[in-house]
Amino acid sequence: MSTDVDEVQERLEALDIQNKLHVFDIHTDHNLNPPQDVLPRLSGQVIAFLKDNGEDIDTALKKPALKPAVTHNSFPFTDYFISSSHNTYLLTAQILGTSSAEAYTHVLSRGCRCVEIDVWPSKSGPIVTHGYTLSISVPFAKVCQAIGSFLDNTYGPYNPGAKSGLDFPVLVSLECHVPPSGQGELVRIMKEAWGDRLVQGPLEGVDDEWITPKDLEGRIVVMVEYYPLPLLRRSGTSTSITEGEDSKPKRKWSLWRSDDTSSSSSDDSDDDSSGEDIYDGEGGTKSLWPFGRKKKSSEESEDVGTEVEQCPKISDELAVVGYYARSMKPAKGWLSQRFNDVPNIMINISESACSKLLSAIAEHRKHKHPEHEHSHVLHLPSPLTSLVHHSSHHLRRIFPRGTRIMSSNLDPSKFWRSGSQVVSLNWQKYDKGVQMNEGLFVGTHGWVLKPEHMRKKRGLNFDDGVHAQSPPAPKLRLKGHVVGVSAMPAPNGRTGKSFEAYIRTELFYHREVNPPPTEGDGEVSAAAKSTSLENVALRWKSKSIKVEHHPEDGADGVWNETWEWEYERDELAFIRFLIYEDEFGKDDRVSTFCSPVERLITGKWLVVRLMDRKGKDVGTTALVKFELEEL
Repeated sequence: MSTDVDEVQERLEALDIQNKLHVFDIHTDHNLNPPQDVLPRLSGQVIAFLKDNGEDIDTALKKPALKPAVTHNSFPFTDYFISSSHNTYLLTAQILGTSSAEAYTHVLSRGCRCVEIDVWPSKSGPIVTHGYTLSISVPFAKVCQAIGSFLDNTYGPYNPGAKSGLDFPVLVSLECHVPPSGQGELVRIMKEAWGDRLVQGPLEGVDDEWITPKDLEGRIVVMVEYYPLPLLRRSGTSTSITEGEDSKPKRKWSLWRSDDTSSSSSDDSDDDSSGEDIYDGEGGTKSLWPFGRKKKSSEESEDVGTEVEQCPKISDELAVVGYYARSMKPAKGWLSQRFNDVPNIMINISESACSKLLSAIAEHRKHKHPEHEHSHVLHLPSPLTSLVHHSSHHLRRIFPRGTRIMSSNLDPSKFWRSGSQVVSLNWQKYDKGVQMNEGLFVGTHGWVLKPEHMRKKRGLNFDDGVHAQSPPAPKLRLKGHVVGVSAMPAPNGRTGKSFEAYIRTELFYHREVNPPPTEGDGEVSAAAKSTSLENVALRWKSKSIKVEHHPEDGADGVWNETWEWEYERDELAFIRFLIYEDEFGKDDRVSTFCSPVERLITGKWLVVRLMDRKGKDVGTTALVKFELEEL
């Protein structure tokens, strides 16, 4: 009897997981490759308008609304943006979420090419879970098997030299909380699950100065924590690994590794003041003890001593696996440094740390104090320019702050604009951040080339590159004309009823701005010589109209309105087209379309698929024409 109950319980749990996995099923690609078998219903008014303009209805419904993207794999690693998932194993919220190995299958099937694994020790072997939370775990081996099985089933077993369709590598951000004694088992599990796909150290014939995705196509590259130089050496001295009279090892903070915190678990990715190993001016570390909390004896002074009793956190066996992606939490001054001593350093910082650096100039102007915490970066031509330049030599990963417990997301375009290649998002929630990520990477291999001015230049001296500026951007005018929307879903509680609806469109991008000189003696300050990053959002709102919802067909509306914006060209400018219910209080969003402006098909009438609140194509469409011209 108990066996039957257990079996029923297992089936119910499996069904619950499948229901939660539905969140990963997003239909952004329907605007690039419209389904040809089942066509959406158009309203009578939209059909009449298309016919009056000489358009064939079936042809209009089968045409894409987006341009295809072609990305070659022969550029340096640092020249790409990479579609990335944060805490991939979680199905819902960050604190109470259920973990599932199948979540990896789903995000990989949507083009994600950087997944995250938080691995912890347990009595039953290594597990994947969100540490120090109530989230439910899944075996590490099961996660690795899911990744390997998806790649083998989709692209065939790994065969060097053979074309499989997997032209780019898959990155795995490994947040390791397993002690060195257990890390050999992690490597063994990865080798068993991934076989020769797993990159295990430097590859023959691959230039560390010019690594391309082609060099590692079809492979799995693991990001492993790396600990450089004496991050605790505030007194300017150093120690070595020795055995004292008490036979306790004394750890040297060496080029190889130190005892730092991991990059994105809940214990170290909260606010900047809560023990996260992040921003101290330019990204320097405030806490360097396990799990982000510094242990201090009563005798220890604020100036950390030169000897620290602890063991290495990453074993040599695991470190070799991370050869091509050495994930490092940077110390103060990192932005003006190129790390030449050790190849393949990847900067790993939180959204809070990077945001503070981008706002350093504004903060300096606000406080007007020479000893302000950001004043040491003002010798740089621009924090933004320096971030872009630094990312042309080193990969950079941005992870969300830990206070995003409901899996909300940062604005990825802000960090792409600063050159960050890997901007990790919570794919559990279909919000603006995920919509932008979907728009940028739809129809690609999960790797997209950066704008040309952000790319690596052969033979360019690192110090000279810091002074490089992006080319002047031309002025553009974007015009939009919306005729009507067909088959709108009902907002909450409005099924079979009428409701007021309106359209809102948004154009948003980031641009460099030059702050004016600070007031005072008339001299131009260091802040005035630098640029910062400004968020620009242009919006338009239509009139509200009354629409009638029908349970079988949805609701139709006709607006026939136009709008236009003028803006400075930015290859990372995005447009959103949204339908809202107009009601007392907060208006409910009904449908969404989001895309980079550069991907829009212009000059033609388009039947654009609008996604519902969960990213699903439920048959809602808008008849729209976009026009783009240079001024």
